[in-house]
Amino acid sequence: MNIGSISQSALLGINNGLKQANEASQQIASSDQLNGEKSDRDTVKDLMELKQAENQVKASARVAQTAGDVIGSIINIRA
Repeated sequence: MNIGSISQSALLGINNGLKQANEASQQIASSDQLNGEKSDRDTVKDLMELKQAENQVKASARVAQTAGDVIGSIINIRA
């Protein structure tokens, strides 16, 4: 696997995590939630999905940072 594909995978992971966070946030802020028509179990599930999305974005950001560090190291070695 090359650095470019690692960076691309990291960005894809960030994008997917943000999408998941957006969907979970919309569910939490839904009219059903505000009207009390949504069960506590569903709310907990949505909160867990939001936390999972946060963790995915953080992990993918670390992968992107590491890929950048590797590229920097390669440039320094060749210079």
